Amino acid sequence: MSSVHTIHSFTALVLAAALSGLAGCGKVSEIASEKATEKYIESQMNKDGSNAKVDLSKGGMTAEGTDEHGKAFKVEMGSAKLSEADVKIPFYPGAKPSDNGGSRFQNEGGEMVTIELVTSDAPKAVSGWYRDKLKGNAEGKTVVDSAAEDNGMSLMISDSKANESTTVSVAPDGDGSRITLMHAVNSKQAQQ
Repeated sequence: MSSVHTIHSFTALVLAAALSGLAGCGKVSEIASEKATEKYIESQMNKDGSNAKVDLSKGGMTAEGTDEHGKAFKVEMGSAKLSEADVKIPFYPGAKPSDNGGSRFQNEGGEMVTIELVTSDAPKAVSGWYRDKLKGNAEGKTVVDSAAEDNGMSLMISDSKANESTTVSVAPDGDGSRITLMHAVNSKQAQQ
């Protein structure tokens, strides 16, 4: 047997052993399904001439590439690690990110980030806290404040000079609250 044939046989044996080990825990079908889904999403995104690469291995979806005009973009859905600095909104004291994770959408036109938080505090307390925090910094900006019957709320502050907007939504979640924070900024270039 030639050394090349021996190497190929050994490689095939190692690969087969690795795959059978993975198959025992369902990893082969899970990885194959993930890869097939990535390829399907890529094909749908690339229909218009975009060039996207999709990754589902990080607990959410990440897609990077260029659009049909050759402009770069990046999308992280459910996998973006976001801080208060990213969303430009303080996190409610003691609130924790939900299982849905954060999302980030970036392109030449700007960026939008969103994160969902959960807390055991009632919507009325959370809504009041955000109103106090955000309305104090709203001078010269457009403010839309909508109260909900369940003591939740939606508060949007738009700054046309800075081309950005901030939205806080609070809704009941069991005995506590679910908070959605969103910050969007349009680049100056996109406005021209």
